[in-house]
Amino acid sequence: MSLLGSSVTRDLRPLYFGRVGANPVQIGLLMAIPDVVSIFTRVPSSSLSHRLGRWRMMLFTLILMLVSTGLFAFVRDPVWFYPLVTLGAFSWAAFSPVVIELVLDHSTASTRGDVLGLFFTSIGAAMFVGPLISSLLTTVIGLRQLFLFATVIPVVTLLLFLVVIKPEQTGERQKRGYRGMGEGSIRRIFKVKNFAALSVARIAYSLSIGIFSTIYPVYAAGSLGFTPSAIALLFTFRGVTNVMLRIPAGRLSDRIGRRKPFIFAIALVVVVYLLLGTVESFWPLVVVMSLFGVSWGMRMAPSMALVGDSVLDVDRPLSLVLFMSMYDLGSALGSLLAGFSSTFLSHRTLLLICPPILLGSLLVFIVFSREVKHGSKE
Repeated sequence: MSLLGSSVTRDLRPLYFGRVGANPVQIGLLMAIPDVVSIFTRVPSSSLSHRLGRWRMMLFTLILMLVSTGLFAFVRDPVWFYPLVTLGAFSWAAFSPVVIELVLDHSTASTRGDVLGLFFTSIGAAMFVGPLISSLLTTVIGLRQLFLFATVIPVVTLLLFLVVIKPEQTGERQKRGYRGMGEGSIRRIFKVKNFAALSVARIAYSLSIGIFSTIYPVYAAGSLGFTPSAIALLFTFRGVTNVMLRIPAGRLSDRIGRRKPFIFAIALVVVVYLLLGTVESFWPLVVVMSLFGVSWGMRMAPSMALVGDSVLDVDRPLSLVLFMSMYDLGSALGSLLAGFSSTFLSHRTLLLICPPILLGSLLVFIVFSREVKHGSKE
């Protein structure tokens, strides 16, 4: 629910930025800001959450989500997007590690893939419900009105949180002597080959996502002639298959190991980018975007579970934050690359840059990673 508000507008943000007056370089910067903010705030905010308490931290971030979402609809000058995007980015960067830790607290090594698959399915639901709402609404209202509507969702989320979630339900571990991530060692984590190999693959994957998210809505509207409603519908299909695969992928990784589903996911997305750079018709693109969602859904739970399997228990909270930061790093680089390069490279060329980068990262993962049996560590 916390992601649904941003999911209604996220895929159309580059288009909205442009219509308000942002140039391609500014669009790239604005799309990169959330990831840059996350890189620098995930670790400090997660440590802070253990001092303040998870419940207080989640309440604070939900309020920030509400404020940043609501003010988007009133922006008339692109300059004002910068602080609003920064606020929204910080809220999610601080919120997500706390929630994932709560999920892992309620799982064991043998069920970690299944539990994470269920959790990521709930997140993935926003990835198709949000674009679907966006597709339906943009047939009758404009983009500015869409952003105003999106404010309703974080209001409902905040009210539900206050009514349903109580402080004791968040398992305030610092009250039981938990000292947070101070016990974890960054150096020890990066010495784990699985973590290092996964990080390379995650950076490459998110770099491609940063490029795609920054240029594809503009490319689809300008070069392919699609309406905002049609563009949002394409993202809806990606979200549907994404959410459908998350639980099966997590359960499959519990049975056959984490590596095979992850390798399949990266190999599939290589094919997807090749097709995105060549296919121009709407209905074939529906199939391509559906395959995109399959690759995304197959990747999530196995990779997170492999991180949890590979590191020491004392390092797990810090390793999860660092691993999520790898996505932020890659996505920021991808958005910046797309923003600056689109002034002299075509959008199609930028899409076709992604496959060789992903293939290189896949090779690194295959060579350096290994399967970890439940209960053992590297």
